[in-house]
Amino acid sequence: MLDALSAELLKLRRHKATWFLVWLYPILFTIIFTLSTAVGMAGLEPPDRQNLASWLAQTAIPWRIPGNGLGRYMMAAFIALVFAGEYGWNTWKLIVPHRSRSSLIAAKYGAVILLFLAAFVLSAFISLLGTWADDVLTGDIVPAGIGAASLLRVHGQAALSALSPFLVTLGYASLAAVLTRSTLAGLVIALVAVTAEQLVLAFGPALAMKAPAIAWVLYQALPGYHLDNLAAWTQQGAGLHTPFPGGGVVAWSWPASLAAVAAWLLILIGGTFAAFRRQDIN
Repeated sequence: MLDALSAELLKLRRHKATWFLVWLYPILFTIIFTLSTAVGMAGLEPPDRQNLASWLAQTAIPWRIPGNGLGRYMMAAFIALVFAGEYGWNTWKLIVPHRSRSSLIAAKYGAVILLFLAAFVLSAFISLLGTWADDVLTGDIVPAGIGAASLLRVHGQAALSALSPFLVTLGYASLAAVLTRSTLAGLVIALVAVTAEQLVLAFGPALAMKAPAIAWVLYQALPGYHLDNLAAWTQQGAGLHTPFPGGGVVAWSWPASLAAVAAWLLILIGGTFAAFRRQDIN
């Protein structure tokens, strides 16, 4: 298993897609904070004084990417390439006879998780350093009360909120890529799944005006509500309450939403393992 993971990481580290879809984030945040600091030092923006909460929230911005629609699309593109690339490169038939199929898929999951974790941790560090440097170099006041405990709390909550949408996106794209054996088809299916999830979340109550039973079931069955509900419980200490026409209210506890997300992950990731084990690799 560790050998398979090492081989997967070695292969992906050198791939162009890793630079464009994973390392893009720390590079982009470096550019943004460099330009922002340069503009401030040139006197092109007025002095700014943030309170502690907004300052800490700014340093944790990178952790919002996995919960953002565009961020999930970009992650799905990389995941689809990782899981379907071997079919296009025609390399599975060289690898499969020498390793268990479960270890090969597990190595791909491990490599994707480690690469994105490294990218977001590095981006968060750059955001923290850049926010502090921008204030110091431009003469803005750094809020009092910043410490390791407050930083760990804010970044920990933000990272925990990002985990569920990342894993669900990973499940969508990996299963679609293995079933279709195509990077493009896997990506398209993952994009459709993410988009459908977000549309139902945004317009579920409105849809209930036309089809109340369908809207009620879809809103609670798809992962979208549960991802946002878990994020709300994590960061605000209270869940989402969504009123529906007719007096119904969707309001799940965090253990219930966690169980719903876990069920989706079991279906998606378990389905990926099962599908790959049964495939005829020629």
